[in-house]
Amino acid sequence: MNRHTGIKNHECRYCGKAFLLKNELKRHIDTHTGIKNHKCDICGKAYNLKSHLRGHMNTHAGVKDHKCDICGKVFTFKCSLQVHVNTHAGVKNYECHICQKVFIRKIYLQCHMDMHLGMKKYECDICGKAFSRKSNLRNHMVVHDYLKNHECEICGKAFTRKSGLIHHMESHTTITNQKCEVCGKAYTEKSSLKHHMKTHHGIKNHKCEVCGREFIEKSSLTRHMDMHAEIKTHLCEICGKAFTQKSSLKIHVNIHAGNKNYKCEVCGRAFTQKSNCNIHLKIHADVKNHKCEICGLAFTRNSYLKLHVDSHAGVKNHHCDICGTAYTRKRKLMQHMNTCCRQKS
Repeated sequence: MNRHTGIKNHECRYCGKAFLLKNELKRHIDTHTGIKNHKCDICGKAYNLKSHLRGHMNTHAGVKDHKCDICGKVFTFKCSLQVHVNTHAGVKNYECHICQKVFIRKIYLQCHMDMHLGMKKYECDICGKAFSRKSNLRNHMVVHDYLKNHECEICGKAFTRKSGLIHHMESHTTITNQKCEVCGKAYTEKSSLKHHMKTHHGIKNHKCEVCGREFIEKSSLTRHMDMHAEIKTHLCEICGKAFTQKSSLKIHVNIHAGNKNYKCEVCGRAFTQKSNCNIHLKIHADVKNHKCEICGLAFTRNSYLKLHVDSHAGVKNHHCDICGTAYTRKRKLMQHMNTCCRQKS
């Protein structure tokens, strides 16, 4: 009769949630007690509900029946599709009661709460160091993974982890049907092509109220605003240095690991950052876009121009701790230190 009346008489003693049927309550209570009787025969993962196991089995079978009407992306689970649709709508229903930051998914909020509570669930199997985020543990593991034993048989690129190689192999095998009519670059997803097209059109609707800089994506503006606020939430677990952007932290971690993935095709010199490699290539091409307005001398890098301008202004920020002599460039100070230290000893 409860089905007809809609009366939910069966209430959970843990969280207060009510159900129409007693067996529905029983299945729900298993989520609190941690009882997982339904086990996957392939990978051993266990679930408290049989329906969850059936959904999990689809991941092994590669079944993706739930398609996004906006961008065409497909998902194994209906709930995953619903979460994905929220990203298009910008819906963020899960709010942190401590700092009021909002999230699209409940699991993202839970991970965020661990940071406030100081919980570190993810432990390194090699050195025992623990982290609050799984992504931080992955970044840390790079330090241990100096060897790149997983090599691509097609192009020869090597990786520290097998997962990195598997992800790379998709670039060789994935069918890229979404092609840009301007430059010919192809993508696997329509949404990626749509994002790429904005770079050609130069549409920048998101403007920084502090400095006036404009961005194509709202997410890029958000990251940029962190720089003005000096919010550095991405911490290096090795040396403690903090960064405003996750991408900057990844580049920094590569320096600790000695990873130099960007190689100059002219002279073979390798770099940790792609931007540094691009700047280096200008030396071979003799491209000098940074010109001194005082004397007309040009440089390949803006940082070199700034040092040069300091020489005109007489700015000497590099001081010798022994005799107090100051220099415009750090290199000159280091040369001086070699002679000054010998004389004093």
